[in-house]
Amino acid sequence: MINKIIITINNLEDIDKLKKLGITKYAFPLKGFCVGISNTFLITDIKVDGYLYINRILDNEGIAKLKEILNNLNSHIKGIIFDDLGVLELVKDLKIEKILYLSHFNANSKSIELYLNYVDSVFVCNDITKEEIEYIVKKIPNKLTLFLLGYDGAMYSRRLLLDNYSKFYNIEKKNPLLITNDNTQFLIHENEYGTYYYHYPLFNGILELQDLDVKYFFINSAFLNIEDIIDLLNGKSNIPYSKEFLYQKTIYKVKGDKNA
Repeated sequence: MINKIIITINNLEDIDKLKKLGITKYAFPLKGFCVGISNTFLITDIKVDGYLYINRILDNEGIAKLKEILNNLNSHIKGIIFDDLGVLELVKDLKIEKILYLSHFNANSKSIELYLNYVDSVFVCNDITKEEIEYIVKKIPNKLTLFLLGYDGAMYSRRLLLDNYSKFYNIEKKNPLLITNDNTQFLIHENEYGTYYYHYPLFNGILELQDLDVKYFFINSAFLNIEDIIDLLNGKSNIPYSKEFLYQKTIYKVKGDKNA
């Protein structure tokens, strides 16, 4: 499993620790093209082989800026992980690996097979059960990417929700902010491009997913320190975590007329 892990980088100093663990695939959140991530990097900061990571939905200006960056990549950039389908047009002729990460989409093998005509790997939606994930992986072996560990995205808004909240109630702004709604918790982070909600506590699917025949496993290191990630991978951590939807279906029958 270790040799298939792609991990986002928080601090460049963490890379040596990851190498000792056997993790050699790194995703660098690209400055100006990410939400929900506090530490991002310029192309010139990247001195080792890795992937660009982009999770922001782009406007025309963002697409133009990204096009300029992609036209001047250094030799360390071996691939790109992206959410916005508009990026497909920008990268189609680039000789780098392309990994599509559509949050909350690609929950079935048909849509995944379609996108694999354009990219090298596709993230399987993390909102489905372990049984459903296993079914998709068996149909499309050694081509998919699974979210393995870290804070998992729940929602993304272009609005500056934390900023608006603090101004409306005239209170100090906290960023990131942990909130509780009934029995559900979210970790929220905001930057100039919008507000990102993460499920809290973090997702840990190591035991359930590590043996599946996929191309890559993905770790989101945002708001985690490297020691905790290493402990989690070694099964030694006491950090609270969730299995989210691996054992909980997100499809429910509406109560009412049985013939409805």
